[in-house]
Amino acid sequence: LGVAPGAVVAGLLPRAPEQLALFLGCLRYGCAWMPINARATARELEAQARDAGASRVWVPAAMADAVGALGDAVCVAEELPSLLGRSALPLAVVGAGDPLADAPALACATSGTTGRPKIALLSHRNLSATVEALHEAWGWRPDDRLVHALPLDHIHGLVVAQLVACRAGAEAVWLPHFDADEVFHAVRETSATVLMGVPTFYHRFMALPASRASDLWSLRLVTCGSAPLPAPLLEAFAQRFGVRILERYGMSEVGIVLSNPLDGERVAGAVGSPLPGVHARVVDADGADVPDGAPGELLLRGPSVFDGYLRLVNGAPTRDRSCFVDGPDGSEWMRTGDAVTREAGVYRVVGRLKEMIITGGSNVYPAEVEAVLAEHPGVAEVAVFGVPDDDLGERPVAALVPRGAGVTGAELVVWARARLAPYKVPRAVTLRDALPRNAMGKLVKGELVASWGRVVARRGCRADHATLVAWNVAMAAETESIDLDVDVVSRGVAAALDDPARGTYWLAERAGRVVGQLMVTPEWSDWRAAWVHWIQSVYVPPEARGQGVYRALATAVADAARAQGAAGLRLYVDQRNTPAMAVYARLGMNGDHYRVFERMFDGDGA
Repeated sequence: LGVAPGAVVAGLLPRAPEQLALFLGCLRYGCAWMPINARATARELEAQARDAGASRVWVPAAMADAVGALGDAVCVAEELPSLLGRSALPLAVVGAGDPLADAPALACATSGTTGRPKIALLSHRNLSATVEALHEAWGWRPDDRLVHALPLDHIHGLVVAQLVACRAGAEAVWLPHFDADEVFHAVRETSATVLMGVPTFYHRFMALPASRASDLWSLRLVTCGSAPLPAPLLEAFAQRFGVRILERYGMSEVGIVLSNPLDGERVAGAVGSPLPGVHARVVDADGADVPDGAPGELLLRGPSVFDGYLRLVNGAPTRDRSCFVDGPDGSEWMRTGDAVTREAGVYRVVGRLKEMIITGGSNVYPAEVEAVLAEHPGVAEVAVFGVPDDDLGERPVAALVPRGAGVTGAELVVWARARLAPYKVPRAVTLRDALPRNAMGKLVKGELVASWGRVVARRGCRADHATLVAWNVAMAAETESIDLDVDVVSRGVAAALDDPARGTYWLAERAGRVVGQLMVTPEWSDWRAAWVHWIQSVYVPPEARGQGVYRALATAVADAARAQGAAGLRLYVDQRNTPAMAVYARLGMNGDHYRVFERMFDGDGA
């Protein structure tokens, strides 16, 4: 292809053996392989390829025109199989004296949760150090079998899982995508010995019944990484399925550097100790080492640590090494940006330094507060983040996914007050259907911060019962001058919350406060021969009207109706209801406002 050694070859490729073959070919030839996230847009792919100065960019034929600005660098993925043929590419670990040792091997777009991704450029020496350390630490054998459902566009799936399996001569069973049931099925059918995942995997595994524990009988190693795993989830998984998860710590820039032991005690919520050859320090803001138990930034040194981010200056590749600092003895250390504690040589991640909340001059580490809230039996997932406060500078707040019937925000605040110093207690708690995560399962807290002041819709849960009853009563009084029996309404709301087939309540939230509700039911349309979702009631309290709440609710339920295959969304209105129509008119609502809610999905019109 006319690509010179040392160049970067990028690709957004399907999950197929050819992708691995191309990576190994780049390694053998001395090029750096740059995998692009399979969900990237053409604009994102083009930006990353330009940032890396990629000589060739492999894309699906359907995307080729969209990235035409890359010119002759574009290659069509569908042509790759015939180009590669069936050549065997044995993998050899690069030795210290090998001329390729310091050559670029992998250009990895960091999976950071804010800002434009940086490109971490790792050498053969870096990859070999990670591969060898994990091969030894995790006891890999040629007869191991890995069930592989991780993405191949990140160091976790490509190096930690696949290259280490290659190093051991082990078998990897690739699944086309992650599905909790399919993973358990594949482990059972292949008698797999190794399974690797991210926290999202284990959250979804917990939805499977305990009887599926027999599927996992053959596993000897189950790991979790790319994001912190809540200790309660680790314990619950072990209790339900009889398998103990091994946590470890790594980054695109360093590979894997800390790990709990394969054999021996594993500390729940901790990421273990340094692997052989890795040196770690915990320092304060001035770069001074902190005592055991005190939080500080994790600094790293070792053969797997990269040499800097790839940057192009006037078209020439350079290294951005601004993340490196000198130690007391003149040695060089990489700043990770992660806040950790160390006790008896075991490290625990307490959060990202950029996510640390400074409230009234005191530091709050979100991971500490999250760990406390996650201990509550009604919490499935939780994220703590800071929002601006005129008095305190910042205040901690929480977003959570309830478990089962769910919990109220007030209940969680009481729970936290009994276990945390007052300044660490979230000032507000908002419920969510799901927390925003990137492709590697990391929480994208920037989205939570950005949405704090916006209206966000979610499905109702039992924790919303009292609010829904009060608002149904208020709605009937305002629109129909009817005094409803509160007990009857209470039973009706509870029945709908307990059985989604009866109907679904949606709640709108902003800044931790519920600001509106809507109820929708599915009804069969004979003349459409399809289900249509009918909005039975909508209510927004007077103080929240005219602020986009109605539209946010309508958009959420329309998206849900489409996803569930409904023919459309309709708002039930009885125009003979004189009191209700008078209220609508007083609110400035006329016939046009129905278009906000009423959408039939077989055309563009309302």
